[in-house]
Amino acid sequence: MIYLDNAATTNYKPQCVIDAVTETITRYPFNPNRGGHKQALELERKLYQTRKKLSLLCHNDSEKHVAFTSGCTEALNLGILGTARRGHVIVSCYEHNSVLRPLMQLHKRGFITLSVAQADENGDVRAEEIERLLQKDTYLLCVSHASNVNGKSQKLYALGELARQKNLLFLVDCAQSVGYFPIDMSKCNVDMVAVAGHKGLHGIQGAGALVFNERSTPRPVKFGGTGSESHLYYQPNTIPDSLESGTLPCPAIMAMDAGIDYWLSNWQTNAELIAENEKLIWDGLTEIPNVRLYSQQNKSGIVAFNVGNADSNEIADELSESYDIAVRGGLQCAPLTHKHLGTFEQGVVRASVSCVTTKDECYRFLNAVDTITRRLTR
Repeated sequence: MIYLDNAATTNYKPQCVIDAVTETITRYPFNPNRGGHKQALELERKLYQTRKKLSLLCHNDSEKHVAFTSGCTEALNLGILGTARRGHVIVSCYEHNSVLRPLMQLHKRGFITLSVAQADENGDVRAEEIERLLQKDTYLLCVSHASNVNGKSQKLYALGELARQKNLLFLVDCAQSVGYFPIDMSKCNVDMVAVAGHKGLHGIQGAGALVFNERSTPRPVKFGGTGSESHLYYQPNTIPDSLESGTLPCPAIMAMDAGIDYWLSNWQTNAELIAENEKLIWDGLTEIPNVRLYSQQNKSGIVAFNVGNADSNEIADELSESYDIAVRGGLQCAPLTHKHLGTFEQGVVRASVSCVTTKDECYRFLNAVDTITRRLTR
């Protein structure tokens, strides 16, 4: 199989990630913060080191301000629902349903009003557009760092500067950026970052994190055992314990930990490989008649396109069934983006490379698209 669906989950797991998972399920199949025995305490120490790595990776203010979650979706829900109040929220037109749906739930209940910031002709969501949408009760700005549909990245500095000036909380969805290119919360005045472990960090499914700062500390949205202050009938206030009820997905967290180490050691080489193969596919598609591109060249390795008026899911299905090539068709859980791109009815075919994608795989993909296009335009 030629795997070009890395924006969903990277299929390559480096040996350090595999070793971390194996070690956790064989040597440390315990519950951290749930017992005083030395094995549980050792696993708790390892989790602390992971918090510290995520804090340093994102440049927030403290490793205590890192809450482990089941993935980026739960991290975004925690950031949105855990800071919710009556008022107005602004999102960009690139947001995933993991941002849109919790906000629409608040909107449905009459809790918030919601505005969508549109991108300019270059795909940039500009501070001027955010300022135009501001209301007296605006309290939250949500922006996708890199679109999961076409890889378009946003310049966070100006947006963060405006958000801090207007006393807004600034939440950034980094599902398609962490593990591909850096994020500096402090420099860009970002208050909350949602991280996925199974994409650019090459971890396994089941773990993510919300990295936040003092001013944006969320309230719990999930309640239960925390392993601490068990005498309390109510959820404790201790951070991050109060945000992590239930048994943590330790194997997946340790995979994310190893993935951070892998990225720190290899990010420049991997970024070059991703850029080369993304450009090879992008350039090749421009040479195929009746193919329309919806992405610019980007650091997340994503190329979005359509073949004429053909349904994107049908093209994706044919690539899978006839050529054993994995891509993603449809709306990619991002309807606002497709409204912006004008592809809401058709969707797009999304091909996404990784650091282990080969040039031969790219050429075989391009040949397959060319063959399909020729058949459809006879």
